[in-house]
Amino acid sequence: MKSMRYPATRVSCLALAAFALLAPAARAAEPAVELQQGDKIAYIGNTLADRMQHAGWLETLLQSRFPEKQFVFRNLGYAADEIAERPREQNFGDPDKHLTHVKADVVFAFFGYNESHNGEAGLNGFRQQLAANIDHMRGQKYNGASAPRLVYFSPIAHENLKKHYLPTGEESNARLALYTQAMKEVCAEKGVAFVDVFTPMAEAYAKAAEPLTLNGIHLTDSGNRVLAE
Repeated sequence: MKSMRYPATRVSCLALAAFALLAPAARAAEPAVELQQGDKIAYIGNTLADRMQHAGWLETLLQSRFPEKQFVFRNLGYAADEIAERPREQNFGDPDKHLTHVKADVVFAFFGYNESHNGEAGLNGFRQQLAANIDHMRGQKYNGASAPRLVYFSPIAHENLKKHYLPTGEESNARLALYTQAMKEVCAEKGVAFVDVFTPMAEAYAKAAEPLTLNGIHLTDSGNRVLAE
């Protein structure tokens, strides 16, 4: 079948997070991301991405914003995944195999939460891993024709549920802020789209009438809606 080229819809990272109905827009940095008709958008990364399969707010809002584009979404998130550590069952196949299987045109990557447990001492290693991951994926053609367009999302903030049996999140948020900043800087250096969801989620927690997480770190359905917005 002869391939067809469609007009691109140029969406800045700010616009990706500006489908807000209730929540503040996410902070984001250039460059822009071009979303094209029929794009296959694959989610990869940690539990934040994994749990989106149970609450499809992000893809719902993107589809409603660009109904004529007929996007296809594939969730390849896996609980506790890190950039350099993605344990799987034997013969499961590496990330490239699965991104090729779904013919990903665009990759939404969610990392940084688990890595943040390494604290300030792990920042340099994390930066190197992120830079290497960007370079590696840019060298692939998962759709068989072109390098994937990449968007990296920061980890969300830790919500203080004010329960005596749960951490307040103060220490976690100090680490997560460092890793969010590191992601922003590396993505800027590489010219890759980055969306800060750490800052607006922290603000959303403070304003929400009800908890947005189950345990401080895993979003409820309402939390996923706020994140998507």
